[in-house]
Amino acid sequence: MNKKKTLLLSLVVLLLLVGGFFGWQYLNRKNQQPDDIVDPAPDPEPDPVDEEKLRLKNIWNENKAINEDYVGELFFDSGLINVSFVQAKDVYNSKGELYKFYTQNGNLVTNPAGYNGNDVYIWTYWKTGEYDYNDNGGSVFMDYLNELTDENIVIYGHHFSVWNDASRTKAFTPLERLLDEAEYEDNKYVTMVLGDEIRRYELACVFEFNAYDYDAGLCPDLEYWRTEYNYDFYTGVRDADYHRRYLEAIRAKQLYYTGVDLSVNDKVLTLQTCISGHTGELFEILVFKQISVEPF
Repeated sequence: MNKKKTLLLSLVVLLLLVGGFFGWQYLNRKNQQPDDIVDPAPDPEPDPVDEEKLRLKNIWNENKAINEDYVGELFFDSGLINVSFVQAKDVYNSKGELYKFYTQNGNLVTNPAGYNGNDVYIWTYWKTGEYDYNDNGGSVFMDYLNELTDENIVIYGHHFSVWNDASRTKAFTPLERLLDEAEYEDNKYVTMVLGDEIRRYELACVFEFNAYDYDAGLCPDLEYWRTEYNYDFYTGVRDADYHRRYLEAIRAKQLYYTGVDLSVNDKVLTLQTCISGHTGELFEILVFKQISVEPF
């Protein structure tokens, strides 16, 4: 083979080698990502806890805009009850004006003598400011003496008779189920949503309070409505030992044992409602132990 043919063949072989190399590089780049290119991280899934807090915060803000006396939400984890509650500290509002509120018979109160803040919402619906006996049973409300820092937060709600609440769902009517021990385990946890925090409670004690017995002096240590247990507003005597005696008294009266201990250092939530057929005479009292507080 002469030199020209040898040189030409070598050139062809070189071109084939070079072309093959660059072709391989091209295909390799198409099929592989360089090490310095990183896939963008997927958007994080929203925290379901944060979403729930946002939902509750929106509810709280909306209700506060309706009525400045709105305090918060109260609901059982089980769904047994889910209500808004309010508080009037006096028969006069923040502007010094007499509240528009009603008697049980629907009469507008014009002379407030003998009334206190608890009378404002007992037959008045907090969203409308109107008399409401059958639909909502007035409002669910916190005791007018309460501060949210008190040892005992007391909240009242009506119990409906069957003729105007066949579903047994209005106001505090569903609490009647907790008179039965079999309902306890499924309905023992409650959440309270306030403007700046969320409180969690566990049901510690259920008992019946007979107003006639109390008036007769038969149960002096069952003043469940005390907001502070050494408070002297009702008795005129500051009794530092009252809290201990109260805990002993409600344990003696409890309808069943829950297994939840209460001590004088615990903060509690008390719910009051009537017992069917005994309106104004016999009350169902539920005492919950505060188990946690978190910022909202």
